[in-house]
Amino acid sequence: MHPEPPNPRDLRDTGSAPVLGPPPHWPPRIPRSRAPWWMRARDLVLTIVAWLVFLWILREFVVVAIAWLSPAMGARLKQVVDIGFNVDLRPFLWIAAGLVASLAVIGVLRRHYLRQQPLAENTVQALPPEEQFEAAGVPVSQLAQWQGARCLHVQHGQDGRISGVTTPGV
Repeated sequence: MHPEPPNPRDLRDTGSAPVLGPPPHWPPRIPRSRAPWWMRARDLVLTIVAWLVFLWILREFVVVAIAWLSPAMGARLKQVVDIGFNVDLRPFLWIAAGLVASLAVIGVLRRHYLRQQPLAENTVQALPPEEQFEAAGVPVSQLAQWQGARCLHVQHGQDGRISGVTTPGV
């Protein structure tokens, strides 16, 4: 039987460092229903402004793409919009090639990290179901019933940990 991890409240009295765990929900998110109206309005305005700036930066390419897809519309745009339909894409291709080359170099330099696998001595062996039931305080006689159950109802405590599990009809 494996010992229970110490309760952080008990460790405060002994002077030992508490055992820290990740928060129950990560990354923390504010649901839309709980965000104030001014946050939603700010996010909407900033999103619209960002898309308009993005379209302004790419305006020549948008016009060229429309002209390429529809030559008739391109002829109309040529009369209305003063943008040349010959766009030099070489600077953008050089930037894209530089980004691809930098990713390749970073991948080669960090290949040892990217290929890392956990060491065999650091892996935790699986706990047999009997010991899991014993550690959780569940009678081992229910093991077969739980393994054959198609549905389990899991209850969570305030700290986000599992506080209980039941099978329907048990």
